[in-house]
Amino acid sequence: MDSRSMPVDSSSRSVEIRVILLTFSILSTITVASRIYVRYKVLRSLGWDDRVMAAAQLLAIGSAVAIGLENNYGLGHHTWEQSRENYVAYIKAFYASVIIYNVAMCLVKIGILLQYRRIFAIPILQALTFYGLVIMVAWTITIAFLNALICVPVAKFWNSTMPGHCTDPLTVWYVMAGFNLVTDITVFCMPLPVIGSLNLPRRQKIMLLAIFSIGFLTCAISIYCIYTLKTAALTKDPNWDNVDAAIWSFLEVTLAIITSCLPNLRPLFSKLMPKVFASSFGRGDRPYVYGYTPTHSSQNLSTPRLRTEDLSKDSMDDTTTLQPER
Repeated sequence: MDSRSMPVDSSSRSVEIRVILLTFSILSTITVASRIYVRYKVLRSLGWDDRVMAAAQLLAIGSAVAIGLENNYGLGHHTWEQSRENYVAYIKAFYASVIIYNVAMCLVKIGILLQYRRIFAIPILQALTFYGLVIMVAWTITIAFLNALICVPVAKFWNSTMPGHCTDPLTVWYVMAGFNLVTDITVFCMPLPVIGSLNLPRRQKIMLLAIFSIGFLTCAISIYCIYTLKTAALTKDPNWDNVDAAIWSFLEVTLAIITSCLPNLRPLFSKLMPKVFASSFGRGDRPYVYGYTPTHSSQNLSTPRLRTEDLSKDSMDDTTTLQPER
């Protein structure tokens, strides 16, 4: 520990911060590593969505490091205990954490949209995800520069005596938080109507809807993060009360990564718990797969279904490609 760092004692929130950072860094890393293993080693079909999610995970670890440094220099301690030297180091770490968090959240949503494009061959969803990707890439570039240049020169962010100017950070963060919430809801809602219209056994459809709906947990966290911004802005002890904003922002990123990876881990779960997942996804004597229709007469041309070249390969696949029946 740096000689300038704050002591860990009973009046600090350091243990809380470090336990959460370590726990969810490990969980999200294991989840992404498992996804890469399944997609690359088992299915041999590593895609851009997997690469983008891996990049998001690297940024999530960077966010944990930045928040850990904030804690080292004052976060989770009472503000009046902080030295001027520690304050500068703390604000620098905070500056880095804001940029990393926002870019990481954007990459997660870009990865999810790319995943939808891989899974769903329905034209309307292909179009929606394309425009969504254009918007998210543009927004990622915008907020990266907006956060990086919130003060000009940059050093004015931690040294208010320097000549220059700063945009009101709270206004910028509220705008970004609002946009994040809207895009969260939009992205996680996209596949639900398609899944709901699939010609699947009821239990299988419910399982799929449940898996893809887990992402709404991120939306709930986004709402709470907006609340923590207000609390942090009004407090007289920011180093203590900013802990919630920092921790919940980190949880938002890591839980978004974890939930977005879950649909890709079915082959792994099927190997570990074959009875549970064979039953849930219809892997029995009859070849029920995503969109499988037992008889020709039961087919509905307007119903999305599985496009499959090899059902034996599909039995191993994590997420199948869906398109309207022909």
